[in-house]
Amino acid sequence: MPTTVSTADRKQAVEELARYGLNPERYNVAGIVRDAWITGNGSQATWRAAVEKNRYPFLVGDMVRIVLLQNGFPQRMYGRIEGFVMENGRAYRRRVLNPHSAYVDLFESSCWIRPVSEITPELDDFEITSEHEVVHRDGPVHNFGIFHCASGDHGGYPPPADVLVTHKASGTKSRFCNTCNIPHVRARLGHEMWQNRKLYRETIRELTERPEVITGPIGNYDANLNRRWADAFPYLVPAKAAELYKQWKEQQSDDA
Repeated sequence: MPTTVSTADRKQAVEELARYGLNPERYNVAGIVRDAWITGNGSQATWRAAVEKNRYPFLVGDMVRIVLLQNGFPQRMYGRIEGFVMENGRAYRRRVLNPHSAYVDLFESSCWIRPVSEITPELDDFEITSEHEVVHRDGPVHNFGIFHCASGDHGGYPPPADVLVTHKASGTKSRFCNTCNIPHVRARLGHEMWQNRKLYRETIRELTERPEVITGPIGNYDANLNRRWADAFPYLVPAKAAELYKQWKEQQSDDA
């Protein structure tokens, strides 16, 4: 049985992918044709399996997140994939479905090599809502209840926001127009959130080693400072300190 993929078959496969709203650039089209129509039986189930098998998990230019250990703390950092390498460190000469590692050019660091298994697509870190009533809930009265795009890329005249983007790990929300709801802008938001971990690493270290300081008396300066910090950055509070602070707040409510 011939295994050569014809131009006509390739064109038909591209059209099928587009019909299902899939980007042909992210698929090994020749592999799909071989697995679905040449060596496969051509059924819908075979087609779906071929499509799933032949999808490139990552491509050069993709925005991703990796985790680096800095000063004893895991630091989540975002960057763009610049290329792929084999286990021996040599670069691949062609596209492969399952590369071993990737070069990732980070926002504020040099290029790092990380196994593909340790790389996360930036989109996985965010929830995106486009429902108008959710995006503009509690919008500013002076602007008829409409929020503007918060990307900072529009100068003094930002357009109305189209989506509400939530960074899952921190719970931080931001609103963007459709033009700015792109990987680079979302990754920049996530990067800023995790840079706070680097900025406040001494506070995190103290609350990890001495979590009870967050429950100090109301008149205690350090305790008050730690509580204000915890309210501002709840996603950075160590687990034990967060538990004690929750109990402390409940106790304050009961005493009131």
